[in-house]
Order: sequence, then structure tokens, then C-alpha cells
Amino acid sequence: MALRAPSRGVLRVWGLVLAVASVILPALPLGPVFAQPPLPLAVLWAAYGWAAEDETGWRAPVALVMLGLLHDQLAGGPYGLFAVLYLSAYLVGRVAAVVMSAPNLVSLWGGFIVTTLISIGIAYVVAPLGLGRNVSVMLYAQAALITAILFPIVRPLYMSAGAATRPGVRR
Repeated sequence: MALRAPSRGVLRVWGLVLAVASVILPALPLGPVFAQPPLPLAVLWAAYGWAAEDETGWRAPVALVMLGLLHDQLAGGPYGLFAVLYLSAYLVGRVAAVVMSAPNLVSLWGGFIVTTLISIGIAYVVAPLGLGRNVSVMLYAQAALITAILFPIVRPLYMSAGAATRPGVRR
């Protein structure tokens, strides 16, 4: 009996489940293993993957805003902070996917690392606006860096094998 690889749709569903779990689990009293960090920000994987897959419709941005608002609610911060971070990661990911368009993991990973670093920079600008000047975004930065390191392992959940090889062309 030969085992078949999961379909693209099944992988995408698992990727969405992981993104939702990464928003909900840190808010539950499950201990330090489920806190962020060390739990990655899987929504950043989804944002970059959907951007690289040329998700130009309304579903990806709306899903990211909804996940961001849920994250804001569960984290107890001002509404819009995580929504802005996740939506900006999507927009930056659109540009990074075009610039880093070689069909190899190093290029895709490099694009994700750039997207993550810019997301951290945006957090440094936006977080003080909503939380005050003395806020630290160090935990977000650490979780984002863990997310960047783990990207090659989870890439198939968010991007097809040929993602970003021909940006702007639907497959």
C-alpha cells in the first residue's frame, strides 16, 4: 500500500488550524511551553504564505485581521495592534515574495526572514502608540525570530512547492 501525500487543501487547513492555535493557546493557562515565546507566531507563516501564493482576494487579509483582533482580545491589548502587525506582514510578504522569487528554500526563507524583521520594526513603531512609550516588544520579537527559524519545517502548510517562482501568476 502506497501512502499519498496530503493534498494542497488539507495542508492549507492544517496551516490555518496551526495559525488559530498559535493565537488561542498562549491565552490559556497551559504553562510556559504554550506561551509566546517559545510558541511561534504561526499567523506570520500564514500571512507570508498567502502573500507568496498570490492570494489577491479579500479572504487572506480579512482572515489575518480577524486573527489579529482575536489575538488582541485574548492578549488584553488595544484592538488593532496584532491586526496591523499581521496585515502588514501580508503586505510586506507580497513584496518579499516578488523580490525573493527563486524556486529554492533559501530564497523563500530569506523572504520570510525579511518579512519577520520588518514586522518587528513595525511593532516597535505601532506598539507604543497603543500601549504607551514604556512598552517592550521584546517578547514579540523573540516569538517572531523563533517563527523565522522554524519556517522551513512548516513551509509546506502555507506554500506550495513552486510558490513565488512566478509571482502574479495563479496556479
